[in-house]
Amino acid sequence: MRRTARGFGLDTAWSELRARLEQRPTAAGLLLALIAYFAFSLHDALVKLLVAKIDAPEILFMRSLTVVVLCLSLGGRGVVTRGLFSPMRGKLLLRAFLTFAAWLLYYSSARYLGLAEMITIYFASPLLIAVMAGPLLGERVTVVRWVALGIGFLGVLLAARPHGSNPVLPALCVGLAAIIWAYAMILMRQISAELRGWDQVFVIALLFLVGCGITLPFLWKTPSLPALLLMLGLGFLSTAAQLLLIKSVRLAQASAVAPMEFSGLLWSFVFGYCLFGDIPALGVFFGAGLILLSGGMVVMGEMRGPGTSPVSTSLAGKLKKS
Repeated sequence: MRRTARGFGLDTAWSELRARLEQRPTAAGLLLALIAYFAFSLHDALVKLLVAKIDAPEILFMRSLTVVVLCLSLGGRGVVTRGLFSPMRGKLLLRAFLTFAAWLLYYSSARYLGLAEMITIYFASPLLIAVMAGPLLGERVTVVRWVALGIGFLGVLLAARPHGSNPVLPALCVGLAAIIWAYAMILMRQISAELRGWDQVFVIALLFLVGCGITLPFLWKTPSLPALLLMLGLGFLSTAAQLLLIKSVRLAQASAVAPMEFSGLLWSFVFGYCLFGDIPALGVFFGAGLILLSGGMVVMGEMRGPGTSPVSTSLAGKLKKS
């Protein structure tokens, strides 16, 4: 009886939480984004661990191979026809190419820059997304969101300010990756209204597989068994993170999801300490507080507000069908 009652209590709590999230799709989208950026942070830390001995294209090839197999196994053969022959295929292929370019630039620089330096530069992308969301998506970026973005970016600078001199070219590559990723996120928002997550992830992974595969004859280094398993495991982590992020931008506006990316900074320092022995300076804790405040402002604003927008309401209905 105790197990039954306890199980009933958990079911009831889950049902109530689900009902609340369905009534407030933006809040649900923000929650999914937070989980996605946790997964992305773990993914980036593991890639940085591998890139010390293995070139980025080889890592991305092995990871993408897992993603393609997963999409075909779980999404069915329809992911091929829907992804490659959809009316949105032009934008989807453009997004795939931009994502490929951004990730290749970012991970190729990981060998030459510290984790903090990389994140400082790359975390300009949420601001760029918010700037682009107005003219490209027709979203109205509220004053609260602008203030939250400003506070969050200030926290990034405070928490991850670079120490010493950085190599110029890798730093420029990360900056270019941030710009490219911001526009790719805008495209994701436009595409997600028409295409399922599996379809998008498959096409992007397929382009990664082909693009990185071309370089393998020149860059291939036979990995150890643990490194091979880790590269393949990155595919599972990447797939989960991308699907969560795609669903989040179907529920919430891109300018609202953008500050959630700052939460990845906190996890990056946790993983940096656990995997590389990096000990954060005192400024990290003050910066972390500002970043949490930034995300909290957006979440609380959405929870207290009407919770829906014309865009997110229509997307919420389509999400239930996918």
